[in-house]
Amino acid sequence: MILKTFRIVAGLDDALRALFLTTLIFRAGTMAYPFLAAHLLLSEGLDKAQVGAAVACFGVGALAADLAAGVLLARFGARTVMLGGFLLNAAVLAVIPLVHQLTSIVTAVVVWGFAYEVVTPAAYSAIVDVSRPAERKVAFSCYRLAINLGMAVGPIVGGLIFAVGPRAVFWANAVCVLAAAGALALRTHGGGPPGRPIRTEKRAGVGARSLRDHTRFWTIFGLSLPIQLAYSLPSVFAGTYVIVALGMPGYWAGIIFTVNAAGIVLFEVPLNAAMARWSSLPTLLMGYGLAGAGFLLMGLSSSGPSLILSTVVWTAGEIVVFPGLLHYVSSLAPSGSAADRNMSLYSTGVNVAFILAPHLALLLSGPGHTGFPWMAAGAAVCVAWLLLIAARASPYTWQDDEPSHEEPSHKEEPESCTSAI
Repeated sequence: MILKTFRIVAGLDDALRALFLTTLIFRAGTMAYPFLAAHLLLSEGLDKAQVGAAVACFGVGALAADLAAGVLLARFGARTVMLGGFLLNAAVLAVIPLVHQLTSIVTAVVVWGFAYEVVTPAAYSAIVDVSRPAERKVAFSCYRLAINLGMAVGPIVGGLIFAVGPRAVFWANAVCVLAAAGALALRTHGGGPPGRPIRTEKRAGVGARSLRDHTRFWTIFGLSLPIQLAYSLPSVFAGTYVIVALGMPGYWAGIIFTVNAAGIVLFEVPLNAAMARWSSLPTLLMGYGLAGAGFLLMGLSSSGPSLILSTVVWTAGEIVVFPGLLHYVSSLAPSGSAADRNMSLYSTGVNVAFILAPHLALLLSGPGHTGFPWMAAGAAVCVAWLLLIAARASPYTWQDDEPSHEEPSHKEEPESCTSAI
């Protein structure tokens, strides 16, 4: 599977491969955020309430970025927005260790959240720009692979640097972000085979959008929220559930995270390449079904093996559902400023879920019903699964797409994802 994944990534078109490399460097360099709270407590002497408020402001900046991204992308283009986000990110990372007043720290963290998050909708827009519809499911899965690989490295390196010097982790992160900016700038404007670079110019809109366009988008936006909330749960609740609620050794929580990460890295790209011709509805129904079943099983699990089996099921759902959702959302407005708007608003839903998940998990858990957050997440996804079937009945809530019969272009492997750009 590793070799197959490598061949698919190597077979990406130049622009998609540049985006993969840029994302990998950027996410691997994301080492400061996991240690922000520790830095503020240890180095700045803030109390827990102040630290909580400061860290939450990162999410505020991220939401602002998602809401502003559609306008920025229409005005400046995906590449320019990404480069601007990288440069602003590096600048604020260099400053954060040097500011000591709470108001200055909060302001810096808000700007940091904005600069970090604005890269995501810009990357989505770039993928839409440089890939054909038949290739997008694989392109999005490759993008997610770069994120997951990078995020597996960043906190480990950050922990080592933080142990040596807490402030140094911010400056090391800034250097990595600048390296990502350099990779994007050089690989999208340089020598090599001719091709269409990631869009840099202002892009015209596509005219007035019909009522159907809006209702279809908001239907899938609403139906994606249970998925976003469910998959925000493991990162904020799995450790607490395993160690505190079930009274099990902490290594079982580590095994859950390892199984999830290994499943995504090994199987997401090859599986989505195999499913490239599937239309959106069966793809999403499979993903939602596996997700709902997996989280319901988590709530019913009380032993290590059953937790691992549940994790395998919801990881399989994650592998299918997220590239499927991104592919479907991108198909609702294949090009123009409407596509930028859709992808930016989709990112907003992701951040809203990430912010709400820990609060909902703590609210729903308690003595006698410790597994209830998992059960609630699974039930919500199952309801969304039923609503997906119902949405199919109306052209105002669903856009049909036929299974693709277009042969994906390739360089070395039949399943590679390339683009004539």
